[in-house]
Amino acid sequence: MSEQLTITRHEPPPDIPVELMNREETLNYIRDRYQARNAIDAELIHGLAHFAELTPPQRPGIDLGDGAAEELALELNLSPNTTAKQLHQAHTMVTRLPATVDALRTGRIDYMRAKAVHDYTTDLDDDQAAEVEKRVLDGGQCENLTKFKHALNREVIRADPVGAEERRRLAKARRDVSKWTKPDGTSSLNITLQPHEAEQAYAQIELIAKQTKKCRADVFMDLVMGKKIDRPPVTVNVVVPMTTLMGLNQEPGEISGVGPITAEYARELARHATWRRIITDPTGQVLEVSNRRFASPALKRHIQLRDRTCRQPGCTTPAQRCETDHTTTYATGGTTSADNLTMFCKRHNLMRQRTNWDLVQPKPGTLVIRTPSNRTVTTTPDPYEVPPF
Repeated sequence: MSEQLTITRHEPPPDIPVELMNREETLNYIRDRYQARNAIDAELIHGLAHFAELTPPQRPGIDLGDGAAEELALELNLSPNTTAKQLHQAHTMVTRLPATVDALRTGRIDYMRAKAVHDYTTDLDDDQAAEVEKRVLDGGQCENLTKFKHALNREVIRADPVGAEERRRLAKARRDVSKWTKPDGTSSLNITLQPHEAEQAYAQIELIAKQTKKCRADVFMDLVMGKKIDRPPVTVNVVVPMTTLMGLNQEPGEISGVGPITAEYARELARHATWRRIITDPTGQVLEVSNRRFASPALKRHIQLRDRTCRQPGCTTPAQRCETDHTTTYATGGTTSADNLTMFCKRHNLMRQRTNWDLVQPKPGTLVIRTPSNRTVTTTPDPYEVPPF
C-alpha cells in the first residue's frame, strides 16, 4: 500500500505558444508533454523489442542475434553495449511485463517506474513477476519514484520470501568500503552497509554535526580516528507485524523512511531491540504508539511513525530527520496535538514560511495543500501493511 495522494486535475493547456501561457496553463502544458513522452517511450520499447525479434540468435548461449546491437548503435550514435542492454530490456518488458508497458503507454507510470518494475523482478520467475507487476500497478504510481520502489520491494519479498532473504544475505556478505580520487582534488569513500546500519551511522553523524557545528565529513573523520566525542543517542524505527515476529508468516517488515525488509531481517533486528507497540486502524493508519514497552504514547514519536517521511509531496526525508511543525501555528492558537502536528524537513518547513503555500489538516494525518498555482492536493500518510490473520 502506498501514500494516498489526490491532485485536482485541470483542462488541457490552450493551443498557444508556451511563452504566452500563465502559471497554471504552463503546469498543464508540462504535465501533458510529460505524459506524451511516456507514450513515446512505450512505443520505443515496442520497436526495440520487435527489432530484437527480427534478429534472433543463430547460435546457442546468446539472447540477441549477432550484429543487432551494432546495427542499432550506428543509427543512434550509441555504444553496442548500451544498445544491447536496451534491446534485451525492451524484449523482456514486452514479453514478460506487458501490463507495465501498457501503463507506460497510457501515462499511468513513467519510464523510470517501468524500468524499476523490470529491474526489481529480474530474479523472479514469470509467474512471480506477473504477480508483483499486477499488485504494484493496481496500487498506482505513488507520489514519487522512491515510494514506488518501496512498493515494488515489498511485493517482491511477498512473492519470493525465500529468494529475497537469500539475496539479502549474499548482498550482506559483499559489504565493502571503496575509495576513488576525483578530478577536483578530493576523494570519496563508498561504504556499503545494511540499511539499518547506514541509517544509524548517518543519524549519528548528522546529530553530532548539528551539535558541534562541524560539517559531516569532519565528524566522520573524528569518529574514524577515535576522537572522544559526546555521542547523542539515535533511534532507528523498525515496524514489524506481530505475526511476523512470532514466525507465523513471512510478511515483510519496514525500516521507517528506508523501506521494506525481509521477515528474517526484521526478526534479527528485533532480537536486540526495544519493542514498542503500534496500533493501527483497519486501513493501516497509526492510532497509537507507546513510548516504551507497552506504555502510553509519546506525541513526537507518534507523529514520526505516523508520517514516516517529510509530508511535502515527493519528499522522502525520513521523519526522524524532520522537524515537528504546527499546521495552525502556535502563535495563532494552534494546539500541540496529533491533529495539528506533522513532520516537515527543514527545507520544506522553511518553504511554508517563505511562500504562499496553504496547508490545513482536517483530521489527524490528512493534509490538504493549496499550491501557489491554486491546485489542491490532498495527501494522507503511507498506511502500514495490515498483516493477514
